[in-house]
Amino acid sequence: MENNIKFTMLYDIYGKLLTKKQQDIFEEYYLYNLSLREVALNKNISYQAVRDSIKTSEEMLEEYESKIGMLDLKNKVSKIEDLLNKNKVNKEEILKILSEDDI
Repeated sequence: MENNIKFTMLYDIYGKLLTKKQQDIFEEYYLYNLSLREVALNKNISYQAVRDSIKTSEEMLEEYESKIGMLDLKNKVSKIEDLLNKNKVNKEEILKILSEDDI
């Protein structure tokens, strides 16, 4: 999964657990696709502060996912829904999806 998509999805799930300042910086960088320098200018902070905030936020989001696993569960449910929508309900396939251990 491309990092931008992964972090955007993680942010959708866990974003409220970041500080307001981290949320603002993360959104400008990931959601509004601004460069680190543009975010720094908008926030009147250094480039390094923006970079550090993004890195910290990414690490926190990944840590939340590793402990809680909501994105992983969401992906598994989506795969199962696809099977159900295709009328390919197969108990073994559903159990295989549920036992997968990745995002």
